[in-house]
Amino acid sequence: MAAEQDLKLDTPEEAASGGGKKKLILIIVGALLLVGIAVGVTWFLMSGGDEAEADAAVEEAPAEEVVEEEPEIPAQYVVLKPEFVVSFQVGTRQRFLQASIEVMTRKQTIVDALTLHEPMIRNDIIRIMGEQDFNQLRTAEGRVALQQQLLKHLQMSMKREAGSSEVEAVLFTNFVMQ
Repeated sequence: MAAEQDLKLDTPEEAASGGGKKKLILIIVGALLLVGIAVGVTWFLMSGGDEAEADAAVEEAPAEEVVEEEPEIPAQYVVLKPEFVVSFQVGTRQRFLQASIEVMTRKQTIVDALTLHEPMIRNDIIRIMGEQDFNQLRTAEGRVALQQQLLKHLQMSMKREAGSSEVEAVLFTNFVMQ
């Protein structure tokens, strides 16, 4: 009996449904294979392009020495208090300039020297400001020229008094003319 059951042939209905399942499985496997290939090609193109560009940039760029810079020291500001007040004789009128000045440096030795020699520095700043033309100071170019002149003078003074001219900037934090 068992032998008869094994020899029994499939009917056409059973053969058609089994073939349909095989076709469905082949279609699903084919679709998954296509999706996998598409993902692989996309990944290869996306990552391969960056490497090719990086390799080309490395080949084109000349070999540069890597220079390690020391971390920059934070700026320190020395406020010259009280404000500077300078009078000008313009024609028959008396005019005034009031300016608050801060000096920027990155060295503590310069901060200490500015504090120690403040009377001399204040005297020089008032003298330099008093020598300016009042109408010229009313322009932006005149104020920038005054800043540059004060910066050069402070650098010379600090070179003479502290041995270092590392004053980076003279800043007007208040500049009033009347």
